[in-house]
Amino acid sequence: MTRNMRLHRSNETRMLRRDGRTRCKYCGTPIEFFDRYDGTRIPLTPEFPVKRIPARLRWHVNRGIAYPGKDGVSVYCRIPHPAVCPAADHPDLPEELAAVVRLLERRMHQAVRDGDFIPYEELSTELEVEHPDPEPAEQVRHIVAYFGILRIGPCAIEDLQCIAEDRKTGRRCDNGVHNVDQGTWELTEINPDQATGRQGQLILDTTQGRVWAWQLTDYHAARRWWAQRCEEHFRSPQPDAVSNEFIPFHPVRHDAFILTERPTGYEPEQADEALIVHEGPGRRTKCARCTNSTVGAAPEGWLCWQCDRDERRRARVHRRRAASHTTEESRATPHHAAWMPGETSRNPSGNPPPRRR
Repeated sequence: MTRNMRLHRSNETRMLRRDGRTRCKYCGTPIEFFDRYDGTRIPLTPEFPVKRIPARLRWHVNRGIAYPGKDGVSVYCRIPHPAVCPAADHPDLPEELAAVVRLLERRMHQAVRDGDFIPYEELSTELEVEHPDPEPAEQVRHIVAYFGILRIGPCAIEDLQCIAEDRKTGRRCDNGVHNVDQGTWELTEINPDQATGRQGQLILDTTQGRVWAWQLTDYHAARRWWAQRCEEHFRSPQPDAVSNEFIPFHPVRHDAFILTERPTGYEPEQADEALIVHEGPGRRTKCARCTNSTVGAAPEGWLCWQCDRDERRRARVHRRRAASHTTEESRATPHHAAWMPGETSRNPSGNPPPRRR
């Protein structure tokens, strides 16, 4: 089915709407994931009237990409699902959305009682709803950084797999994303505003506010890494086979994956350069006609460039003279050669030819 589907040429995202529709694993509410303008993804609710939604919670979708605010034409907008998820705490919930949260909470409890839904776990923040960790989580998860933006992957960077759909197999691409020439391990600053509470302060004291992250070198490399695509599928219109597995790094949530020492084994391979030892000028070969010479061995009778030029000139002159001499001889010879004594082939009678008067 996926092989026969095509993305519209004006679409700026490669995610199919079929793959974006799902249910929140924490409350069971239907949601839609969209690619954000900054390269990450966000779960949005169905459309609500703009007048009933606070300005800071309004989002709209343009060409498959989610942007904050309303689009200026429609009277409807979308809400980020983490802002109204009944499984999360909302300390600053606006009054306009309190009724929406209560309605979703009643639906969640009814689905749990009926056995139609089993909550994943009990949550405490909206951030965990917006960026759920990929399952299952690996023991090693590396942090990737670019221009102060920290995101954590589902595994080590060398094991990061492309999420594009392979055109031949219809399954997820087997190629890797990692390229050792597009980054290096560097100490990167942690956002202190995220390290709140007692646990956050402990992390800042332990790490001195810095973590080892794979620092990308340029913008194009960062775009490919954030899209989680290999070199072959980076600019390909192929849709994603699975959701993007990069999520924003949070020091408290991901404290178990913070690296305090620089990983080894990620340096680019150094090319083996042959060591050239200069052994002096060596033996010289003298020209066969003059005093010029050259370094190294030369065939017997070697001529320098000047003598070689003169030799070729003499050869040309000799060829022209030989050709001119042959032409003059052919012109001096008559068509009928004179009779010579003893020759009988030209005069069978043997008498001398008559003399002309």
